[in-house]
Amino acid sequence: MDKQGRGSSADLLSGLQWIYENKKKYDIRIVNLSVGTVISNSFDPLVSAVETLWDSGVVVVAAAGNGGPSPGSVTSPGTSRKVITVDCLDDHKKCNIWDTEIKDFSGRGPTGDCIIKPDILAPGAEIYSCSNTGEYIPLSGTSMSTPIVSGAAALLLEKYPKLTPNQIKYMLKITSDDMAYPKNRQGWGLLNIERLLNEKPVYI
Repeated sequence: MDKQGRGSSADLLSGLQWIYENKKKYDIRIVNLSVGTVISNSFDPLVSAVETLWDSGVVVVAAAGNGGPSPGSVTSPGTSRKVITVDCLDDHKKCNIWDTEIKDFSGRGPTGDCIIKPDILAPGAEIYSCSNTGEYIPLSGTSMSTPIVSGAAALLLEKYPKLTPNQIKYMLKITSDDMAYPKNRQGWGLLNIERLLNEKPVYI
C-alpha cells in the first residue's frame, strides 16, 4: 500500500500467495482484508485466491467496501460466497474517504452471482486506529469494521482451536443480533462477541 492506502490487485494477489505458502510455517489462521476493488469481468482472481485460502483452513474476513448504498456495490474479494464479508453498522454517519465526505457508504448486495452480502455488521464509524504519521486517528469505513470481526474470530479460535472456517462462519451467524435491516444490508445481523464466545462450539 502507498501512503494513501492504495495498492494494486497484483500486489494483493502476491500477498495472498505468500500467506498460502507460509501459513503452516507461521500458523496463520486468519486473514483480514480491509481492501477491495471492482472487478469488471466474470473471472475474479481475487475471489479465486481467497477461496483457495479458505479451503486450506484459513479464515478470510473481507470488507464490503465503501461504494454503497446501491445494490451490487460490494467490492471484491468480499463478493466471494465463502469468505466472511463485513459491513459498517453505523454508516449513516459521515465518513471521510479520499477527502470526500459520504454517508450510507457500506457496500450492499446482492453480488453479480445473486449471493446475499454482506454476512455481518460491526461498528465502523470513528474507530481509532494507527496512521502512517505514527499517531492514532479516528477513521470510518468498512475497513474499520472488518478487523473487529477478525478479532472476534481470533478469540473464538483461541478458545476452540479446532474450529474450521465454515464452523466459525456458522457460529458468527447464529450468535449475531438481527437489526431488522434488509438482508443485503445486514446479512445475519450485528456481531455479538459475548454471545459468540459463550456459544458451545458447533462442529458441523
